[in-house]
Amino acid sequence: MPRNRKRNLIKVRLLFDGEDTETPWAEDLGPVRGAGPGARRVRLANVPFLHAKPTWGDVIIVEPDPDDGVLTWDCRGVQWERVGTRIERDSGRWAMVLDYRPLEGAELSRDFDLLCKSAEEIDVIPEGCLDVTNTRPGRLYLAVPDTLGIVEVLDHLYARNLPLTLKLIHPLDD
Repeated sequence: MPRNRKRNLIKVRLLFDGEDTETPWAEDLGPVRGAGPGARRVRLANVPFLHAKPTWGDVIIVEPDPDDGVLTWDCRGVQWERVGTRIERDSGRWAMVLDYRPLEGAELSRDFDLLCKSAEEIDVIPEGCLDVTNTRPGRLYLAVPDTLGIVEVLDHLYARNLPLTLKLIHPLDD
């Protein structure tokens, strides 16, 4: 599905046992028969920052929170190794996190755009999290196809000779 296509996007809430609240955009795929009242099937349209799974493209079932009505997905105590059991349709992507800093003389906005376009060349979905400041690097989250490993992604990005330093934050081993 093209990333820029207009879709029926809604905000949903992701939780990990009631904590780590995050509200990504999701494509509303419609009501879910046999689920609770107001339950919706959605496809995530962002790369979440606090949750490695679900990630961009995953289809999940969200239900209205009884307290505030916000459409919510919670892992409900499922351990990380089994979180896939709470995902209706896995997009076949995993989360990768990179920190980046511009080299001297770099034009940050242009070079960040080139970094994102370089990722998209190999079907990696980029999502900026933190901008570069004087005291910290910028942070980029990536939804990487299962067919690619850490080495393949980094080799591709380094081969672009962008005037940015890159540092792998997550995962730390392949």
